[in-house]
Amino acid sequence: MTRSGRESALVMPRDGNAAVHCYDSARRGRKCLAASCVVVSLLVGVLRIAANDTVPSPGPRMLVEPAIISLGELDTSAGQLIFPARFALINGGDAPLHISTPRAGCGCTKLQLAKHDLAPGESTELKAMVDVTGRYGPQRFSIFVPNNASKTPSRLVIEATVPDTRTAWELMPPQLPVRDGTPARLQIRLFDKDRDLRITALELPNGCELLTSLPMIIVAGGLGRLDIRCRQDLSAPGGRLPFAVLSDHAEKVRDTGWLLVANEQTSPPDLPAKTAGTATRATVVPIEASTLKDLISSMQVVNDLFLLDIRQPDDFMRGHIPRSLCYPSTRWQLAQPPWPASALLVVIADHDDMAAKAAEQLAASKCRHVLVLRGGIAAWTAAAGVNTLETKLVTEP
Repeated sequence: MTRSGRESALVMPRDGNAAVHCYDSARRGRKCLAASCVVVSLLVGVLRIAANDTVPSPGPRMLVEPAIISLGELDTSAGQLIFPARFALINGGDAPLHISTPRAGCGCTKLQLAKHDLAPGESTELKAMVDVTGRYGPQRFSIFVPNNASKTPSRLVIEATVPDTRTAWELMPPQLPVRDGTPARLQIRLFDKDRDLRITALELPNGCELLTSLPMIIVAGGLGRLDIRCRQDLSAPGGRLPFAVLSDHAEKVRDTGWLLVANEQTSPPDLPAKTAGTATRATVVPIEASTLKDLISSMQVVNDLFLLDIRQPDDFMRGHIPRSLCYPSTRWQLAQPPWPASALLVVIADHDDMAAKAAEQLAASKCRHVLVLRGGIAAWTAAAGVNTLETKLVTEP
């Protein structure tokens, strides 16, 4: 039987097995119904999500527009070195939002917050002024904003590229560690792209020698290397000695630096001398915050420099020196430390006596030598500013 036209079609199969075909049709109908239910459920979920996006979250909620600001390549041709950036902070919740004093990741960023307390839906402006003096190439500046909507501060980022307009040349690092007659490598970077540089002489303290032949030519925009070795019994008042490098550069004929001397001390007469099987210990040398600043600026060259902050994680996260690691005594593994035998360790603490005790223990591990920041965190903030401190927990090199 067949019914045609605009009405529903009922087709009787020729084999007469109507029951089988009716069963198949019913099964297909159930599958279609199930699929339709799934689609409807998805649509309802989407609508609920969309609705929730328009409803304030319970409690305060800090929104930032934008979270990352890219300033692109900065124009410093007219001498401008300070650049502004502005963030909008919005309370997207349904309770009052309190914003504590924002903290910059370095002293190069100055912050100004227009308002600390925001009602639901209210916004304010955070103005940042970034000083790029002494910075070149791609830069990333972090800002941490504590607030009562989150246990951890919100992180904002400013990105910029600073054109490298430097000329002449520089020592890398300007403070060169030397120890026990082992050659130390001094690098010299030439910024000029249109001329070569000739290094003509080195002025070294008595007991030190240059292993590299002079004169040395550094090609335009290139890097030169000088190997220096000092006597094992060399003594240095205050742990450092001056040196100078001379060149044929018209604008910069001479540059000076410091040798950080940390030789193994000889045994007193009343003590037996060390035997070949006795394990050697690294010498502990106190340094000033200004010296540590120079070392940090040269960390791209001194790859084996490790800054160890021995305070507890809570104190570390309240503010620590850039590029330092949280390394309290509970994490020490002196038998297998996370640094190579060529490492230069810097111990950082709140107090000198705490740092000195830790340094004596760390000196027994495999390392080149151990430096102690004299005056601890307080000395650093006095020299570099409290805004240079960072708050992110860092435990791995």
